[in-house]
Amino acid sequence: MSAKKFLIRCALVVILLTAVLVAINAYVDLYGLFRPAGERHLSIYSDERTSKYLLAHRYVPENFQGYILGPSLSANLNPKLITEYKIYNLSMMGANITEQKAVVDKALERKAPEFVIVCLHPYLTQDHGMKTGMINPKEYYGALGSMSLYKTYAIKFIREHNLMTRKYPSNQYNDYGYNFYDKILQVMPVEEKIQEQLKRPDAIKTAIDSVALQEFTTLMNTFREKNVKVIGYFHPLPFPLYDKFRAPLTAYQQTMRDVLGNDVRVVDFNTPDYEFFTKDLSNYIDHGHLSEKGQQYLLREILTQAAMVPAR
Repeated sequence: MSAKKFLIRCALVVILLTAVLVAINAYVDLYGLFRPAGERHLSIYSDERTSKYLLAHRYVPENFQGYILGPSLSANLNPKLITEYKIYNLSMMGANITEQKAVVDKALERKAPEFVIVCLHPYLTQDHGMKTGMINPKEYYGALGSMSLYKTYAIKFIREHNLMTRKYPSNQYNDYGYNFYDKILQVMPVEEKIQEQLKRPDAIKTAIDSVALQEFTTLMNTFREKNVKVIGYFHPLPFPLYDKFRAPLTAYQQTMRDVLGNDVRVVDFNTPDYEFFTKDLSNYIDHGHLSEKGQQYLLREILTQAAMVPAR
């Protein structure tokens, strides 16, 4: 066999194998990109940012009436507990408004939701710009075959077979975007963590980045244009922390209210009416993230105050 024929055969084998792998990945369709996503139940296994960005192409807008938006503080709200609506949690660990907006914008390209629930906390607007390369249009084609995809296959196998339960617990995510990170994130008793944060003058950074504020404003205006109902809530901070930073937090809240306008229902969980919640440390797993008990109360209370579900 001549060298030329050998190279041609090798090239054909490579092309054939590549085509087979692409066909398999398209059939598995881990993110609901390549065939109808309605009625499918797709979870997350690795790289939350990439996964939610890809799921936002079809799966999320085709299956859910509402979205939860925000950073990690809202990522562990489990919308599957709300039976009156199908709500997807598009919040992401460590996300700022730039990253959150990119994911929401992708979902809006296909279909606008009926409503969104927005977690209002200074973390979301303290800076701007992508923090990682995980939210990238190239990831769409990577879902047909890439190292990131095969890594996700591997972690999916690990989670489903309980091989590394501390790092990759099987129940960390569900098909509604819920991220049950409690056992992963909790590293010390809640009271100790709060006391640690109280010693830091910058424990809560309330300054608002001007570009981030513009991105937030643009997103809220987009919701108005598409007749999406917006429900905002100021995340409940443990009372000692809120009390220490009360003045700058009040200024932050006013800025957010100005952007949201009078037509948006805003629930402030840091008012005296909710001190029964913010003074009860069993509602937290650290200095801000909520426990399962706190999560369950918070989400239903938001929807109750927005007159969308009955009180219990």
